[in-house]
Amino acid sequence: MARIELPEKATMADYQRYIHELEEMHGWLDVDLIHNGFLMAEELGELIKAIRKHEKYFSKQNPAGQEAAREHVAEEIVDVFNYLCAIANRLDIDVDAAFRKKNERNQNRTWEPSNRPGEQASDAGDDAEA
Repeated sequence: MARIELPEKATMADYQRYIHELEEMHGWLDVDLIHNGFLMAEELGELIKAIRKHEKYFSKQNPAGQEAAREHVAEEIVDVFNYLCAIANRLDIDVDAAFRKKNERNQNRTWEPSNRPGEQASDAGDDAEA
């Protein structure tokens, strides 16, 4: 099996190409958009669980240590990112261009702070979509 290479200073297009090649290598290109969404949601749950364990919410001290917990969060972030790239690839979305366009809009938005402790601030005009 040929090895897929990612350049050291990869662009977003490089990451999207890499994920396409990885999916091709493993025969995952026929997984449809909806199932990729389900799989990404599952990975997002795993990411949240890893964050909870890192922060020691509802759990005892992690016997593997804080660095192992941090590494687990990193791995789950990559899993979610891989699915995001796969979904973007299926829709022929240039993530770099979309990122720049959306964050240009975000720079011009304002958010009102929440009145409830523990809640994130929301944007009154955009249903809190960041």
